[in-house]
Amino acid sequence: MDLEKFDGKCVRIVTVRGEVFEGVASYDDREYALHEYGHDQEALHLVPIIFYKDDISSVISLEDVNGPFGHYSEKYGLLEEKCLEWGNDMIEEVFDSEDDEQILRTLYCMKDHFQSLADRAVPGIAPWRSGASIPEPEDDENEQGPVYMGELENMLRSLVKYNENEKVVDEAKGLLERFSAYFS
Repeated sequence: MDLEKFDGKCVRIVTVRGEVFEGVASYDDREYALHEYGHDQEALHLVPIIFYKDDISSVISLEDVNGPFGHYSEKYGLLEEKCLEWGNDMIEEVFDSEDDEQILRTLYCMKDHFQSLADRAVPGIAPWRSGASIPEPEDDENEQGPVYMGELENMLRSLVKYNENEKVVDEAKGLLERFSAYFS
């Protein structure tokens, strides 16, 4: 499987566990993956998840797909849902990517999963941002991460203030308004 040919392309990755992820891939060669992640294997990176070659069952380009969701099969997918499950750090990585399509997909997912986010909300910022100790992680990889509302609101405000894509700004504003109304 030649992973390098998918660099910079919208792809669908099926993992050996049968999970399906869609997004724009960047290619990491073996040396880079070893240096950055300690894994001696080439990989495709769909922000914020890295897929090593042994974890990939198949990968196809979606560049020629042009449906109601552009190159994607749905409004958002498992990649965006995983970001919400894992909490602020993964959401922040997507928002920092400056990929407006992925940002929009994540905002749509947040909108549709608003109640889950609100139920997991913790006031303020993550404790490690202020130097506090970090609790030991659980072994359960499916555990949902907390959503620190101060951080999430700051991320959404930054999108409203600095993003030039009107759809991104509108979706971020709408979520800010919903969170404000919900927590007041």
